Amino acid sequence: MRMAGNRIWLGLAFSLSLGLLLVAFVEVSLQAASPDYPNRAISLIVPFPPGGSTDLGARAVADALEKHLKQPVAVVNKVGGATTIAGYAVASAKPDGYTLGFFPNPAAIPEAYTFFQEAPYTSKDLKHISAALAPMISIAVKEDAPWNSFKELVEYAKKNPGLKVSTAGKQTIQHMFVTTMNKMEKTGFVPVPFTGDATTLPALLGGHVLVAATDYSSLKSLADAKKIKVLAGITNKRADFAPNVPSVVELGYPIVYAPIQGLVGPKALPPEIVEKLDNLMARICAEPEFKAKIRNIPLQVTYENSAAYEKSNSKAKDNILAFFKEEGLVK
Repeated sequence: MRMAGNRIWLGLAFSLSLGLLLVAFVEVSLQAASPDYPNRAISLIVPFPPGGSTDLGARAVADALEKHLKQPVAVVNKVGGATTIAGYAVASAKPDGYTLGFFPNPAAIPEAYTFFQEAPYTSKDLKHISAALAPMISIAVKEDAPWNSFKELVEYAKKNPGLKVSTAGKQTIQHMFVTTMNKMEKTGFVPVPFTGDATTLPALLGGHVLVAATDYSSLKSLADAKKIKVLAGITNKRADFAPNVPSVVELGYPIVYAPIQGLVGPKALPPEIVEKLDNLMARICAEPEFKAKIRNIPLQVTYENSAAYEKSNSKAKDNILAFFKEEGLVK
């Protein structure tokens, strides 16, 4: 009887183990990419309203993906929560490659900004596919301002502290750079937060602030019309669409991180989909037609593969958290 009982328990145990293996196999199979991916429309989620540089860049990427994948790629603007609504929509999506995101740094690494926002996900819930584009945050002044170079502006500010500089808030690269300049050069700049370009540029033109730190795409028309001067870009290197504008790094000033925009998906996105999309983004970023379209936005094409993109955002996260800690904003 005891041997028979043992055989029964062994049989049950074997059946249970086999059942668990089958469940695991089914789960893996369900997550595996369909060999004909994509065979229907893809949603590309953007955390900002239509019309901004991130949205326009996303639409250029969507058009290029659609051309190559032979399936519709629709840009979906999910605004709010300081980019976290869009971020969570991607992080919580089914990992089948039909819901992707085109994200700037705050949406891709929300845990770096925990002092300013609460996100229901972290960068570990996302799969970094490819970095694609980079904005040029610019230091600009009115055309009739007495400074014709960033060096002249710095020298003036050192002797005349209190110069107001527009930023987009303490959580942004603009504020980080102004703070860095105050520490390095004792410039005494006073950062003034604005809600966006729609309020920043009128404030600059109206003399409410004498210096603006904002996205080049928003002020390009004013620069072309000779109404403002762009003295420097808060970038690692010069942008190809503004070859006469030096980067602040080139001038000897560090930046906390270089803003990038990239393609992301849910964490469990199958490797074959990641590889297919990454290879395609590399191809797209090398195409003259795409480069010309991006240049006109204007943004900089800055391709990084999946591993490099994840590494860049990880480094940016560490640098941002270190900056906030030094400022007393995080423990």
